[in-house]
Amino acid sequence: MYRILNSISSIEGLRLGRVYVIEAADGLTLIDTSTPGSFPQIEKDLLSSGHELSKIKRILLTHAHWDHYGSLAALSEATGARVYAHHRYESAVIRGEKTPLHPSYAQLRGFDRVVSATWVRPHLRHKVAVQVDYELKEGDQLDEVLPGLVVVDVPGHSPGQCGFWHAEKGLFIGGDVMMRTPSGRFVLPMVAATPDLEQAKRSIQKVAEMNVTTLCLGHGKPLVSDAAVAIRAFANKLNS
Repeated sequence: MYRILNSISSIEGLRLGRVYVIEAADGLTLIDTSTPGSFPQIEKDLLSSGHELSKIKRILLTHAHWDHYGSLAALSEATGARVYAHHRYESAVIRGEKTPLHPSYAQLRGFDRVVSATWVRPHLRHKVAVQVDYELKEGDQLDEVLPGLVVVDVPGHSPGQCGFWHAEKGLFIGGDVMMRTPSGRFVLPMVAATPDLEQAKRSIQKVAEMNVTTLCLGHGKPLVSDAAVAIRAFANKLNS
């Protein structure tokens, strides 16, 4: 595993989507589960780091898109871990009652329409039906995961997308509130999979005001040193 901070790591070797691991006295918490079929790599990386699957006690989801809940059913069945998802739309998707929202073709232009047709919409067919044990809302304190960890709503990319904020550590695990390219540049979440782009931009501004030191996103390498400066610069660029 890739060590980010003391007791906080990410799974290595995944094709798409990051899975974060938080170690606690009673076991492990996973944040997101990557794409369908990622279970073997998650298990392999945990085992190589000395962690049995039975140590997984909780699985938190930042939002209900296939590259974040894809291996949830397999992990839930293998571990019996408690599942946490946001009460606003995401939990219903995880239970199999709804499908993820996406922009209409009328909202999209040019290449984004192609991405929607060839990438986003086909992946909406991947459905799960997993019990949600805890429905998250903004301000929930998750001391069982990490003392001081709090739920923060960052909708736009998905109606109930949320992140997990630890003020003392300056740590924010933010799903797809924004993405980070291989060169380290911040970009908007995938437009073809973002039903409310203006709200997504407001969520970025919200994160820019949080004084984040370490930023962990669903796509892109974590930014571990003084992330606030880069986030604010990106938010200012969006507003200019």
